[in-house]
Amino acid sequence: MSDITKTGFLNSAELKEAGRYPSEERLEKGPVAVIECCQNIPCNPCETACKYGAITVGDPITNLPILDESKCIGCGVCITKCPGLAIFVVDKSKEMARVSFPFEYLPLPEKGDTVKAVDRAGQYVCDAKVIRVNNAAANDCTPVVTIEVPKELGDDVRSIRRLNLPEEDREARLLEIDDWSAVPDDLIVCRCEEVTVGEIKKAIAEGARTVEGIKKRTRAGMGLCQGRTCVKLVSRILGSETGLKPDEIKPDTVRMPIKPVAFGVYKE
Repeated sequence: MSDITKTGFLNSAELKEAGRYPSEERLEKGPVAVIECCQNIPCNPCETACKYGAITVGDPITNLPILDESKCIGCGVCITKCPGLAIFVVDKSKEMARVSFPFEYLPLPEKGDTVKAVDRAGQYVCDAKVIRVNNAAANDCTPVVTIEVPKELGDDVRSIRRLNLPEEDREARLLEIDDWSAVPDDLIVCRCEEVTVGEIKKAIAEGARTVEGIKKRTRAGMGLCQGRTCVKLVSRILGSETGLKPDEIKPDTVRMPIKPVAFGVYKE
């Protein structure tokens, strides 16, 4: 099995081996959710969002979500509710497979466009046709894009390349940005708490000189993922705004892995 601490994901074969993937029989019947969450963190929006009772997290809240494929209709509501963007919908009932995924980049593709489909690592897999773009208000700024790919690639394709990027910028990453002065203030850095670049800069202007200080002022890093997706970016912004070098920036304090205990336990 791959080292998830380095790759950040399990591949389709590993997900199937771990029993974390719908059966091929169910995939052939129509759209079904594929939940690729593999971290035991306190998170259950997918469970509460599913009105069909197809997703169960249960107690404790750090359980990995379990899908009852017989109850799932592939509506895709859970896609937009997952803070980790780890839920997809796959449909292999037709000649071509359809894959639906969250896509939080602008510009959005349009129905009928030909796009570059990529795998979990962001590597090109094949050209794909856009079947649908759902950017309803209920999605809370998380558009869902559905593309059509060859059926044998339906288990591997998980997104598309960003559109209208110059070729030399294909490999650009936010973590490579040293000067954040030109980055729009409304860009969201902490997805869990919806903290923007502007809010982080304001916290620094008010005196924050550590990641912890920014966290206390903005809640960046206090969400469900506990900073896994934003702390490095916060550090970059802090360095850009203050001139601090990476080794001069103190790391964020990590919450101890203590399990919550019900008050009833103390009565015994």
